[in-house]
Amino acid sequence: MDNDTTMLVKGCDPVACQGLCCYDGVYLLPGEDELIRAVVARYPEHFHTLPAAYIVEGTWPDGTKGVKTATRPFTFTSDAFPAHFNHTRCVFATSDHMCLLQGFAMELGVHKWTFKPTACWLFPLTIKEGELASPPLPGEHDPDYVDEAYPGYVTFVPCGKFAPGGNPWQQEFADEITFFDAVDQLPLWANRGLTLDEIIAAART
Repeated sequence: MDNDTTMLVKGCDPVACQGLCCYDGVYLLPGEDELIRAVVARYPEHFHTLPAAYIVEGTWPDGTKGVKTATRPFTFTSDAFPAHFNHTRCVFATSDHMCLLQGFAMELGVHKWTFKPTACWLFPLTIKEGELASPPLPGEHDPDYVDEAYPGYVTFVPCGKFAPGGNPWQQEFADEITFFDAVDQLPLWANRGLTLDEIIAAART
């Protein structure tokens, strides 16, 4: 495909894909686990569906280790389900394929991504040299390719695939771009030395 071709996508539709991007949970940036634990501890009634161990140590298929959200069994029914994905899903995913952390932020009246891990609200975009980058065009390397047994991630999820008749990625992911441009530090709140109350107060403004 021509290098000048714009990446066209159809954007995020978690109901249609059953939250496929959440199949393995999410690896957390330093400090994000503390923020999530603080929110869950403060508002246990909202997170009563979580298991006791909702943040765990994990290993990505390339051997990289890190702290991540836990998963629980979930049977995806899409015919397009990638064979190398697991039938599991993040414990913060809801029965209607949304996110507990995002939904609770909206209930509190703060920005919907205040408590959401960076890798979640950015997906399927990535950060390259400090700038946001689109999912790869057809024929380009999947950034999560490991080997033939695990050929990738982002290009196997609907919102990360080239979609003829779709919109330019900058248009479909305008909210993510605007939010990223407004952030002077990632993760958004976790490493700022703020209390949870201060985080919530700041997020309301």
